[in-house]
Amino acid sequence: MSDKFKDILEEIKGSRSILKAYAPSRGEEVEISPLTLAQQKLIIETSSDNTLGVLFFNNIFYKILKENVSGDIKQFNTIDRVNLTLVLRQHLKNEINVGENEIDLSGILKRNSSIEYNIKPKTIKTGDFILSVEAPDLNIDNFINTHLLNKYKSTTFDENKLKNLISDLYACEILKFIKKIQINDKEVDLHTELSQSLKLIESIDGVHFQPVTEYINKVRELESKFAHDSVSEKGIDITPELFIL
Repeated sequence: MSDKFKDILEEIKGSRSILKAYAPSRGEEVEISPLTLAQQKLIIETSSDNTLGVLFFNNIFYKILKENVSGDIKQFNTIDRVNLTLVLRQHLKNEINVGENEIDLSGILKRNSSIEYNIKPKTIKTGDFILSVEAPDLNIDNFINTHLLNKYKSTTFDENKLKNLISDLYACEILKFIKKIQINDKEVDLHTELSQSLKLIESIDGVHFQPVTEYINKVRELESKFAHDSVSEKGIDITPELFIL
């Protein structure tokens, strides 16, 4: 690269604007850099895979947020991700068309700063088990998503393979939310050796996970609330298509 291109590239990097985004789990605004064209391209590329598209999108978006958001990525969870995503999209263009409705993102973001964040870590006692559950931070969410991508990225999907993926998605969704499990005087952190952790939770009677799924539903409902337009009563899908303008 010639010196003149190096110089102008440094100028571009130094002149990037900084956005403010409300992080619900922290109850404060954080700084986030806008998307570059290269980052926008990476997001759009994930729209071509219908089967693993959501996992690829979340994986790419994790890397973008890790690079663009000020602070440790472990300080943000999947509820924060919704608002961070909308801030990045709003900077590109404020309006979103959902069906015949035009949604004003600035209005949603303003409202979101007043939504009550009522998600706290919880200890669930069920049978002989004590489960420590909490909304997954973005690092854990990506860690488990990457595990699934590595398992299935070279797979040719038929009906049986698709069923395997769906069942693995279900088990991994539960695993994201359970940080530790204790039985009698034995305790293990489930967010380290994922293959062993999945085998462990899959050996437990499914009835013990009912309160966990109730907790998961509460978190997912709050995520949806942050992506809901109260004017049109429409929800915004957080997908790669959101960034195709």
